[in-house]
Amino acid sequence: NMDRIQMKEKLKTMLTPRRYQHSIGVMNTAKELARKFGADEGKAEIAGLLHDCAKCMPLSQMTKAAKNEKLDPVMKESKALMHAVAGAHVAQDVYDVHDPEVLGAIRWHTTGHANMTKLEKIVYLADMISAERDYPDVDVMREKAAESLNAGMAYALKYSLIKLVRREALIPHHTVEAYNEVLT
Repeated sequence: NMDRIQMKEKLKTMLTPRRYQHSIGVMNTAKELARKFGADEGKAEIAGLLHDCAKCMPLSQMTKAAKNEKLDPVMKESKALMHAVAGAHVAQDVYDVHDPEVLGAIRWHTTGHANMTKLEKIVYLADMISAERDYPDVDVMREKAAESLNAGMAYALKYSLIKLVRREALIPHHTVEAYNEVLT
């Protein structure tokens, strides 16, 4: 089994320095959120560290890494979405991570889905509010995430959907389902 130090060394060779720093930031934030909301801190750290492990691959390589997974066509077009799916496979094949909870958190950190686990929500939010993140709404996002995971998710999903609609981007159905669930 790969230890945390080996994972970091390997990851450093696969990401840009900025993306690597972001990954360390998400690892730390995920650990904090896990402590606050009663999830496994070790799993949160590994999922946070590796959430973007496939981010710097070309799309063709992401698709190959995702093997024959049946994916919604919206996903396949987009590096922004595919890196999460590919990342779950890379975490398994390259970083020797086999914990389904950790792999799920990596797999769903960009689209979300209905019935997310606590760990999935933690990594989704940690990705948006880690220390080096800086965008107009990040402070509100941090406040909401500190309130509760569900308040954080409601705000984060709304934020993501508005951004996608403004860009006239295709919206993965999983994100819509996650949003609808948060409202009910």
